[in-house]
Amino acid sequence: MRFSTSLVLTTFLARHGITEGLGRFSYDDDDDRRPSKWDKVSDSGDNEWRKFDGLNSKTKHNECGKNDNKQSPVDLKKNDDCRADHEMLFSDGTCTFDDIIFEITPYSLKGTFPLDKCKPPGLDLSDSFHERYVNTFELKLPGEHTIKGESYDGELQFSNVINVEKEHKGNRDHQIAMVARLIDATKKKKDDYMEKFLEKWEAVADKKSRTCQSLGRGELNLAQIQRRQLREQKLTVPFISKKKTDILRQPFKNQYYYGYKGSLTIPPCSDVVLWYIVDNPMSISKEQLKRLQLLITEYLDDDCEKTTYASKSGAVNRPLQETKRHEIFHCDESDYHN
Repeated sequence: MRFSTSLVLTTFLARHGITEGLGRFSYDDDDDRRPSKWDKVSDSGDNEWRKFDGLNSKTKHNECGKNDNKQSPVDLKKNDDCRADHEMLFSDGTCTFDDIIFEITPYSLKGTFPLDKCKPPGLDLSDSFHERYVNTFELKLPGEHTIKGESYDGELQFSNVINVEKEHKGNRDHQIAMVARLIDATKKKKDDYMEKFLEKWEAVADKKSRTCQSLGRGELNLAQIQRRQLREQKLTVPFISKKKTDILRQPFKNQYYYGYKGSLTIPPCSDVVLWYIVDNPMSISKEQLKRLQLLITEYLDDDCEKTTYASKSGAVNRPLQETKRHEIFHCDESDYHN
């Protein structure tokens, strides 16, 4: 568990895989849109959360840099009691892995569950978190939250907005429930769970590269060249896990987590997020981390131009925010009564 050139998995909502509200911010310290300047970001009606009733008015105005709300991410140190009365409960839904819409954005790697096509998996944590469908997941580099001062290579965040009981129509308390797992990239062996995601995102990158090549624009990077050569030599074998892919259960089976009320970690930084972060990291290989980093730093826009929002070191994480009035709890088996 250590900070290397890193990675953060995060989950934000998008409209069927199309990221909205871009061009308003950056992570480059030399850019006038860097994180310390996010308080200057203009209000926007086209961010990813505006389509949800109850969230559309709460995410309308820019709250980055405001002193009267609870901003994220923060260092996780318990200062409050856990109010959960049962462990995490899961429902599988009907969406398959192939139903997920994978997308590369200038600041993350993303996946969206198509609500109009299938029922996403659901999660119930009981503490102001009645069972909700997962809408999207997002991976950013490096991890945004820290635990007792320790930083991590990544953070995988699943956003949960729509209450299951209301069947796609409502959000009981007009909050975004963000469930996250930190990532440690120090192992040598590939992680099967992450590999399936990686291959999907790499396929997206390769498709965009081929499109740009056909237009006489853009160049293949080394990783894309190597993947193409392997395919042409028929040396690649589609990744097949011997285990069933539990998109939600796999990263959150640990059951012990930190939680607090905070904000979105990109503009408009709205103070509408219930954060739940598993208290130990999942492990991936160093090689997988490098591949994930490359996907973001080599991002191509619709004009086939490299327009990543990453800093010069390849980071796309919001810096830690001051912990003030944040009531941070930690739940473990001693808190579960049912």
